[in-house]
Amino acid sequence: MRCEPRRHVPESTQSQRLKARVLRAAVEDNADVVAGRVPAPLRRSTRLVRQWERRAWVLAIPLAIMAASGLVGSRSAAVEAVRPAAAIVQGAGEAAPAIGELTRGLRADPALLSRPLGAAVLALGVRRVVIDPGHGGENLGTSSAGGLLEKELTLDLSRRVRDVLVGRGVDVVLTRKGDETLSLKDRAAAATGWRGDIFVSIHLNSLAPSTLRGIETFYLGPGERPEHNAIASKENEHSGYSLADMRTLLEGIYADVRREESKRLAESVQRTLVGRLTALDPRITNRGVKTAPFIVLVATEMPAILAEVSCLSNPEDARKLRTETYQQTIAEALASGIQDFIDHKVAGEQKHGSQS
Repeated sequence: MRCEPRRHVPESTQSQRLKARVLRAAVEDNADVVAGRVPAPLRRSTRLVRQWERRAWVLAIPLAIMAASGLVGSRSAAVEAVRPAAAIVQGAGEAAPAIGELTRGLRADPALLSRPLGAAVLALGVRRVVIDPGHGGENLGTSSAGGLLEKELTLDLSRRVRDVLVGRGVDVVLTRKGDETLSLKDRAAAATGWRGDIFVSIHLNSLAPSTLRGIETFYLGPGERPEHNAIASKENEHSGYSLADMRTLLEGIYADVRREESKRLAESVQRTLVGRLTALDPRITNRGVKTAPFIVLVATEMPAILAEVSCLSNPEDARKLRTETYQQTIAEALASGIQDFIDHKVAGEQKHGSQS
């Protein structure tokens, strides 16, 4: 039987076939990954399957944590990131059920990914308090009919709060120690540079008509009512930011992970202020805890609040604010609200330590 000579295939054609084979294998492997299957080469090797399991663990767990803590930018992106890793692990070997249990909730309920990681989980304490006397220097703030200036009262009150807290063993710094002109950007940068754990900005309100009075404390968020935005707009003057910073500031308002702790701090301060001051004058109104887009709260990197501790536009409040006794009462109430928040954090830290 005569054999026909082997036909020579040009090298270029062989290369093309090899490339096509490699490309087809890569596409098939990627399809396996997307579908939640272990790629074919790995299915043929127990050792490689075990390596794949370990890699899937490394991938799935950080993605789940990042998604739960809000570090993944988009909820849908987080779901899609976690799902392939979890599916791969579930089909990889004997360890799959345990890993599947870890990730099943995230895959079944994407809404879980929007829940922030609470600070209580980390048992973080408070070691340094930053007190911010509102306004100062060229920025007078509001004033009373009799000439009381907000910038002077906030500095006096801040010094009193500092003295009370320092007497209780708390580390306190002031954003300004005298009649200085500071932008909101400078205040936030200083607080961050000092590694403050909480930030409390002290202000005095101006309301119309002048018969209105009361106490209100704000933490970061969109304004709940038009008048809250009006107050924020007034306080945001001399911010030190430009339109180029708009996106960063807006992201800070709508995606702020400190809001839970800021809200608790605001509630603690509001509660003690109202309790102490209404004991002196029951006619004082509790205007509540609210959200508003104050830039000084946006730009800080810690739980932060802005407390409107009294109302300079109200003649009765202005009269009381001229007395040292009333100023000291406000300062001690503020200090007690801050102290209550700190004590709660310390208790949480100790509880966490005893359970570990």
